[in-house]
Amino acid sequence: MDTLSLAPQDLVRKAVVEVAQLPENELLVVLEMVDALKRQRAHPNRELASKIVAQARKRAESTRHLSREELMKQFSDTFEAIRADAIAKNTAIEGELESD
Repeated sequence: MDTLSLAPQDLVRKAVVEVAQLPENELLVVLEMVDALKRQRAHPNRELASKIVAQARKRAESTRHLSREELMKQFSDTFEAIRADAIAKNTAIEGELESD
């Protein structure tokens, strides 16, 4: 039976039957997964946001010793590399920036 072609009520019925046949220790795993899905649905971007913040803090710590001028040079070089790559892939247009 292809679960992708099932109607929603049939999916629920199949899920209930499958879960009902699981041993108790596996039921606990299912409940944990359902709880994790609920939390994710309630705050879908929270986990991603916390990862981004952690990466930003790590990067900030690794560049703490650099002067403002050195940081701005790194930023400019990175920006130009991204821009050049976008132009090469035809996802940006040469002259798109006012400084071009």
